[in-house]
Amino acid sequence: MKFAALAVFCLLFSMPAHANDTDTFNAMVAFANKGDAEAQYHVGMMYNNGIGTQQDPKQAFEWFKKSTASNDPLGAYKLGCYYAGQFAGVVATDPDEALKYKLVAAKAGYALAQHDVAVLYDRQGNSEEALKWWKMAGDQGYPSALFSLSRVYSAGKGTPRDLSLSYAYFKLSGVAPKKNVNEMASMLSKPELENAEKLVSEWKPQPTPLTLKAKRGFGAAEEHLRTARN
Repeated sequence: MKFAALAVFCLLFSMPAHANDTDTFNAMVAFANKGDAEAQYHVGMMYNNGIGTQQDPKQAFEWFKKSTASNDPLGAYKLGCYYAGQFAGVVATDPDEALKYKLVAAKAGYALAQHDVAVLYDRQGNSEEALKWWKMAGDQGYPSALFSLSRVYSAGKGTPRDLSLSYAYFKLSGVAPKKNVNEMASMLSKPELENAEKLVSEWKPQPTPLTLKAKRGFGAAEEHLRTARN
């Protein structure tokens, strides 16, 4: 009995790690090769992150191109990331191409893409466009966008200065130490602070389906595979 138990123990630990991930990868490739745009994106992400296969940024980039050509917005976002400099050497950095592809995902409702697009417009000096996209990402509850909105309203960059809104976004971002929140509160009049606190208490993030899908990560890949098989 001891020998049998030891044999089973050794067998379990000799099995390749993440065997299920490899099965998922192989199945996803099969659907991707049939032209499934979302499957093409997931294959790209699995190469991008080394899930179920060896990490291979060049292969990931090629699959993101296929996914983008098939109109998958998350594939377009990742293509934009590569043009923005992710995995340097896979493709030449090109801010214009990065903006072009990230805009596809931003317009489709992806919060991270909206934030990135805002940053790119801000670097170009286009404060109005940056504010527009930060607002969209902020409405979804993206912390970095909320923090950026706080800075924008504090400086009056592309919009009239509004310390009440700056405080509200600063508090909503969740990245601010309590000490700094209190310091900002002390700069507001009583009516301004009451108005800001009302905004904070009533605010609710409204993430889009695309943002929620992206947040599910590999779980979304497995979910897509189950759907594609049915």
